Amino acid sequence: MNQNPSKTLAENVAVVTGSARGIGLNIARCLGRHGAHVVICDNNSEAALNAVAELAVLGVSCSMMEIDLSRKESPIQLIEGVYKNRGRLDILVNNARAGKRTSMLTETPETWDELFSVSLRAAFFVAQEAIRRMPAHGGGSIINIASVTAMLSSHEAPAYHIAKAGVLQMTRYLAVNAGPSKIRVNAVAPGFIVQDEYQSRYAEDGNAAYRGIAEFAHPLRGVGSADDVAQAVLFLASPQSRFVTGQCLSVDGGSSQVEQWALLHAYDEHRNSILAS
Repeated sequence: MNQNPSKTLAENVAVVTGSARGIGLNIARCLGRHGAHVVICDNNSEAALNAVAELAVLGVSCSMMEIDLSRKESPIQLIEGVYKNRGRLDILVNNARAGKRTSMLTETPETWDELFSVSLRAAFFVAQEAIRRMPAHGGGSIINIASVTAMLSSHEAPAYHIAKAGVLQMTRYLAVNAGPSKIRVNAVAPGFIVQDEYQSRYAEDGNAAYRGIAEFAHPLRGVGSADDVAQAVLFLASPQSRFVTGQCLSVDGGSSQVEQWALLHAYDEHRNSILAS
């Protein structure tokens, strides 16, 4: 990580939903280190307070809002609160998600609604409220955190896959309709990201074969970190992407570009060296 980042986002106010931990916290840290005042938005007040304290030690200007985005009134409350306390909003990162691990046959209307209420519905209506207000100070940038699962499928979490696909279409729709107001809307689609509590488990001696397979599945021969996602968000939030909108930037080490049979063939050829690595 750059130890002396430029202040390209100075005087900007950024909201990152679901930012008390994980990828969201890394995004908040990155935006803050580049000069933005960051609003930590999470439904876990204790974790959010800890995040604010951590960022303050790094010299990041930040504040927090405890809010449950599954509630229909929360998007308006969130954006109104930001404008009341900070007077503007320049960057919105829709990162919050909810829901449980399910499968095609164990998904229920309740688990479906729990996930969609935050991952898609709240993301749209938070963006809607931001788009109402951003034109007053020249526009802004909205970044929606999607996933490569929006374009691929696995055996898990049908609601998650489908909601993230909706996030991509929402991104394109908002980009077209908010563009005349100088508001850019883009998405970042993380792939296999090793972070937080999974980091130590991933690094365990007994998981060497798993690590070898995971790294081999990526053309860059490695796995992603939360900071990789944060750097992509930083680009889309910054003036460097001023003519980029309606796009999805995949942060997946190229894994989504590998044809599965070619991957299996290559793995079969190199199996011994992969498992021995």
